[in-house]
Amino acid sequence: MKTKLLNACKPITLVLFMGMLTANAQQLPGTYAGSWIGNTFGGAYKGYGDAWPKPTDPNDKWVQISIDCMTVEADGTCYTESGWDEAGRTHGVYKNGNVLGSVDHNINCGTAGGYTINGTTITGNGKTISSAGTPTAIAMGRGTYNGKLLVADNGARKQILVYDVSTATPTIVERIGANGGIASNFSISYNLLASTNAPAYPSGTYGPGVYHPLKLWGITGVGCDDQGRIFVSHSEMGSGIRCFKKVNGNWQLDWRVENYFFVDNVYYDEKTDALDVYGVQEHFKMNFTNTKPGGEWSIYGYSLDSYTYPQDPRGIVEIKAGGEHGLTGTVMRDINGTRYIWTSGMTCQPPNIFKYKPGTEIAVPCGMFMQRNHRIYNLDINFWWPPQRPSTTNNNTMFWEDLNNNGQYEANEYTDQTHDFGGGDFFVDKSGNIWQGQNPIPVWKANILANGNIHYSSNNLTTYNITGIPSIGKIVYQQDKDRLVLLTTDCRNLDGGNVYVVNNWSSGNRAATFVSNLKMPDTAADDISSWSAAGDYAFEVGWETRAKVWVTDLRNGNLVGTMEPGAALGYSEHTGWVDIAAGLQAYKRKNGEYLVFVEDDALGRVVLYRWCPTGNCKEIPTAKSIFKELCQLIKLIVSDT
Repeated sequence: MKTKLLNACKPITLVLFMGMLTANAQQLPGTYAGSWIGNTFGGAYKGYGDAWPKPTDPNDKWVQISIDCMTVEADGTCYTESGWDEAGRTHGVYKNGNVLGSVDHNINCGTAGGYTINGTTITGNGKTISSAGTPTAIAMGRGTYNGKLLVADNGARKQILVYDVSTATPTIVERIGANGGIASNFSISYNLLASTNAPAYPSGTYGPGVYHPLKLWGITGVGCDDQGRIFVSHSEMGSGIRCFKKVNGNWQLDWRVENYFFVDNVYYDEKTDALDVYGVQEHFKMNFTNTKPGGEWSIYGYSLDSYTYPQDPRGIVEIKAGGEHGLTGTVMRDINGTRYIWTSGMTCQPPNIFKYKPGTEIAVPCGMFMQRNHRIYNLDINFWWPPQRPSTTNNNTMFWEDLNNNGQYEANEYTDQTHDFGGGDFFVDKSGNIWQGQNPIPVWKANILANGNIHYSSNNLTTYNITGIPSIGKIVYQQDKDRLVLLTTDCRNLDGGNVYVVNNWSSGNRAATFVSNLKMPDTAADDISSWSAAGDYAFEVGWETRAKVWVTDLRNGNLVGTMEPGAALGYSEHTGWVDIAAGLQAYKRKNGEYLVFVEDDALGRVVLYRWCPTGNCKEIPTAKSIFKELCQLIKLIVSDT
């Protein structure tokens, strides 16, 4: 009995409570601390004060926003190339899980050992390889792979292919990675041990979209060192490098570096009290008992399957990260057990809507608002996406919905709407209804169809006239408080905005009450760019004031104080401009702690503030943590007997 009790409770972990976070120098009541999500490194460099990041300095650490090519030296040094990095790390250098600066090494991923990639074939040395799927990079092996050709296949397989090229007909002798990559249903019979910058990954099945180090996507580079370690770089609206080593015949992760963001922000799942946080493609699990800066997050899912759904705008650079950054802000809602994502653009484009496939972490396009003659960001109006859209000769708002659930945009799936949804801010409530930032307020009612899609129509739209307010730009509907919080300005230039509330909404009140003006002083650099409300407070940030946040009490309109990045984040000047419409999101957790998420395009991360107004926001135990604590108690009792 004693053995059974102990085995049932492994691994034993005591429940930790957050308690009081270390306070930064600040005006806010209680305590707050700065952290980040989505990048291995947080930019905590103090060698030159709080100045702009220096990409060539090895002490200034962040993972660049894209890795278009990578080559590996014999000692395991990885040289990379990027078409753009906001803070200038266009040629990042990495080794053993660390960043060493930025050096232009004049690399080429398309040639190696006399071989060259030519479309879907590889030719050289009088030989042709036509079995490599979609080759994106090649390299010659070293060590145990000496003389072998390594090929990155970013097609259906999403694997590293090892070719024996010593014979007249090159043949595949080994495949590294899960067949099908991130979208595969991957079963593994052995544990991956904890490694540099990565936790352990136990044996088991990792469903479609669920992250595992051996599930690859967006492969851009491959290499090998003298130890026979295999290095893989990836870049698909984010970037990273994974280094694998073989132990007892099994591939283990040796180290990794990651970056998941550029001009992005995240949104919380209210049903899990923000233990789950979502980006445009990413699903992060949060551990708020970990108060080490940057230690709360871990990647759990990646929802973009760009191979199966090539028309998904998140996987098309010209759309996701084009001149207007078309998908940058996220709203996540779980409605009747189905998860949905609404995205907004940098300059307030109308929403694209994605639906998670049941039982997976893969999300598929299912809806979209767009004006017929809208030029796709900085591209010609005839740019191919979305396919088969109606004539661009008028400016009608159209709604597209995926009638047959294939994730493709087809001619019979577009309908014109009589109400305009050409742009501007919008709010999505817990039922999926979309509130536009206008007065009267148009509310597009969500109709959940049998196939799981959300249908919107101007025939199912209600408008509400709000009195006592000159204009409405931004809306937050606080269902638990039965009130609207309104801002008179919209998009990403909020100067001159004023905050109002409408109390007792469900009782029929439609009169707005003035609360306060925005609090960022007129002397602050540039414009107020983003604003949100949660609990009893409103939060605002500016463009060139970067990640500094002003906090207003909605109960009396008073400025409560400010939040600023501390040493762990490299201070304010070590963050980028906040210049997207959804550059700030805020949430009040059940324990009274406020989470404030701020976009930081400079260092490829989302800044996270954790503020406890009372100074004593204890972490509320989950069922899992209670079980662990019970197991610990049982262990103590059994040990005494």
